[in-house]
Amino acid sequence: MTSLVDEGNEVLVMSGNDISSDDTAEFIAMIKQRIRDPDKLHIASLSNVKNESHGASTFDVVIVIFKQPYTNKDFLTEALRILKPNGLLVIYEPLSVDKKLETVLTYSERISRLKLSGFKVKDTERKNLDEDLESKNLLLKVYSNVEEVCKVLANKPSFEVGSSAPLSFAKKQPNIWKLDDSVEEDLIDEDELLDESDLIKPDASSLRVCATTGKRKACKDCSCGLAEELSDKAAPEGTVKSSCGNCYLGDAFRCASCPYLGMPAFKPGEKVLLPENQLTVDS
Repeated sequence: MTSLVDEGNEVLVMSGNDISSDDTAEFIAMIKQRIRDPDKLHIASLSNVKNESHGASTFDVVIVIFKQPYTNKDFLTEALRILKPNGLLVIYEPLSVDKKLETVLTYSERISRLKLSGFKVKDTERKNLDEDLESKNLLLKVYSNVEEVCKVLANKPSFEVGSSAPLSFAKKQPNIWKLDDSVEEDLIDEDELLDESDLIKPDASSLRVCATTGKRKACKDCSCGLAEELSDKAAPEGTVKSSCGNCYLGDAFRCASCPYLGMPAFKPGEKVLLPENQLTVDS
């Protein structure tokens, strides 16, 4: 019990109207010894606790002793008001596990009422006074059967009752990249990137590339006339040599630049004469 109370705490002990001050004298003496300041210990019965007019957030610990299960919820509201944020509420009360009578409060119902009143309950496991021998010995005059008595611990939330915080519903501005208006950027004129040579239209003959390599360089055994064009020699008129050897099979086996495109298949070694327009480079 004394581990719940620290030196210098403001403590309030409330007891039921059916409990005399003599029955709790030893219990209160132990608390007074723990806090070491008699002015910080306050004692009141349940019936006149509101008449004491305690201010809000006054006590660090509020201890309540019930001889019989107490069903009125008003004392929880008052305890929540007079406790400081994170303040501790300790209830000693006989609570059964199962519901026996409608007028008898069970342990689970007490926990539920604490939560509904605004308290935080960290440990919801039922604990009787056998686990707190100090409190058990100090409360022997209050209870005829101490084994049925439970010790319930609950805390007031870390914020004050009735406190509020503003909520912002303003739409967030999208994260858009933008330049600072005070910064002057030097823009490049696109026309300055071109010179007169870039504006001259190239000759179509200079753009011709090898159909096999895709480069402006004739391959070995060139048959498309590019080798003669690059060496300024005229190709033998009417003679064309295949670089792949499949030209005679037909269009399905000919490359895109094959001079035999559009012509029927022929036998290997057969002399084939190409029309003049197929030997002339398109301009």
